[in-house]
Amino acid sequence: MTCEDHSALEGPFIPLTPKGRQQLASLEVQSTNRLITDAEEVRIPAARYGSIRGQALSPHESLALIEELPGER
Repeated sequence: MTCEDHSALEGPFIPLTPKGRQQLASLEVQSTNRLITDAEEVRIPAARYGSIRGQALSPHESLALIEELPGER
């Protein structure tokens, strides 16, 4: 299994959906944090999060990959 690229190459982020409030996003870039509150700006990391979830391995595939690693299991 290989993955050459993924949707979070620009750095880590955290999608936030407070109960009863609009979605937010927290970005972490070179030790600087930024909280995005503008709905239009939040759409970009929200879409990336959806892409990342779509690219993720299933639990079964994850276990198979881990078991292939040297020294595992």
